[in-house]
Amino acid sequence: MAVQFLRGLGAKVPDYDRSEVTSCDLGHVDPVERRSDVAIMLRGPGPSGALDRLMGIVVEVQRDEKKRKCFTWPEYVAALRSKHECPVTLLVICPKQSVADWYSEPIELGHPGLVLRPLVIGPKDIPVVTDPGTVAASPTLGVLSAAAHGMTKPDVLEALHTGLDAIDPEDAAKYLGYSLHLLANTEGQKALEALMMANTFDYHSPWVDSLRAEGEAKGEAKAILRVLARRGIPVSAQARERISRCTDLETLGTWIDRSVSVATEDELFAE
Repeated sequence: MAVQFLRGLGAKVPDYDRSEVTSCDLGHVDPVERRSDVAIMLRGPGPSGALDRLMGIVVEVQRDEKKRKCFTWPEYVAALRSKHECPVTLLVICPKQSVADWYSEPIELGHPGLVLRPLVIGPKDIPVVTDPGTVAASPTLGVLSAAAHGMTKPDVLEALHTGLDAIDPEDAAKYLGYSLHLLANTEGQKALEALMMANTFDYHSPWVDSLRAEGEAKGEAKAILRVLARRGIPVSAQARERISRCTDLETLGTWIDRSVSVATEDELFAE
């Protein structure tokens, strides 16, 4: 995807036979670690052999404006170029257009003529993917489309959710994790979580399992309160909050069993 984006932006990318994800650690002896999001090395026939180092790509994914990046990105590019002795390009991917526009400004390094102009991809450059087949064929594109357009186009999230059902479940869980991270604290995140809770397919990862457990716990809590209400058992605000906030399914199960026979809320919580 990085190569396709670069060529779409008019960057000169050499023909290559193989691409590989190389080390993202761009530091040297500096005790402060410098690490890019992704570092890619394109290899193909060259002066030094059949898999010569033709070009390096530093990929950064940014959700917010961070002035510090104007100082670290030139270091990333220079370090990767020094390490592999080949041309290096910086590609920045931003789910928000305002952030993409902000990062598009040239970075003046101070030396005459030495300017780094990041090649930036924003929502206007990322296709609106609504076909699950496209997501299955290119999960990365599906994730980027969801991050860029999922907050306003629910069908993009549905395509992501359905399309990932066609690939390896372990890989699909990772791609969904990336999507939720990029959609963090947005309506898109809530919409995607709602689709996940539908149990259309069975994923297992810490965050997926926690979502399911949270949903199950809320359902158990509502059941307890409903039974008590139907039986006319008074429930204080404090007790109601305790039941609603509980996430331990074993404890909630015990309370459900008791809710059909207790006479007071104190009996429900008895040790």
